[in-house]
Amino acid sequence: MEPAFGKPSYEPAMNQYVPKEITEEVNVTPVHPLVNLSYLIVTVLLAGALIYGGLGLLASQLVGRMGPKTEEKIGAALSSSLTRTLDADDSRIDYLTEMVTSLQAGESITYPTPKIYILDTSAENAMVMAGSYLFVTEGLLAAAESENELAFVLAHELGHLHHRDPLKALGRSLVWISLNSILGVGQVQLPGAVATGANLSELSYGRHQETLADDYAIARMMARYDHGDHSLDFFKRAQARELDLGSLNVVAEWNQTHPFSSDRIQRLESTFRANGVSLTGEATPLPDNLHCKNFSC
Repeated sequence: MEPAFGKPSYEPAMNQYVPKEITEEVNVTPVHPLVNLSYLIVTVLLAGALIYGGLGLLASQLVGRMGPKTEEKIGAALSSSLTRTLDADDSRIDYLTEMVTSLQAGESITYPTPKIYILDTSAENAMVMAGSYLFVTEGLLAAAESENELAFVLAHELGHLHHRDPLKALGRSLVWISLNSILGVGQVQLPGAVATGANLSELSYGRHQETLADDYAIARMMARYDHGDHSLDFFKRAQARELDLGSLNVVAEWNQTHPFSSDRIQRLESTFRANGVSLTGEATPLPDNLHCKNFSC
């Protein structure tokens, strides 16, 4: 017996929603997902570089206005653990100090007086820190073959002090740590794409600093010597040890702050010539036993 209200109907009523059949085109964007991913990665890289570069530039400007006394206090704090382990009783330091003073002759000095230390390592290098702490390695003193090439390396480091690069690097380091802490949510680790963008900005900044320091060194060499010969011998020997990757050199160089020695030498020689400086002249000899403490082996 049928219900009083009539036979149930399964026919769709007027205006009732009827789902469409699912097809393969559902949720497929008109642009390939890999293209969208590429756009996202590039955007994040650019954002990371711009954020880091902008904040780094601001920090560099602020620390660059720091007075010499404040800079010395910061440098003393940063280098205290290192300088305590070094032997300051070495007559070679007096020789290096005299050379540095002569390279500064005629310059308007805006940074603290350099404090020179010799690092007991075979690496052939020199570096500066905030507060005008200048470190020269035993390896560099042993490798130097003339006063000219040693003077150029020291003048390059003075160029970093002249442009307040150690302070600017300190300011940018504080920005890096702050970004790590904020974006890493306390784990001190930037997201990969942002970190890559920031690294690209830092590499560009570092290469610019190195170029300016080289140009400063050229000016100081012109003031101390009447020629540029033998000034670049240290880099020429380094060039002989570098692996030549051919066309891949451009890629390898792109990922470091210092240019390859071959490119560096070519640019420096061109700059010497552009300033009317001869690249022919006598080498000034180094004191005997420079590689030994107190010149005594």
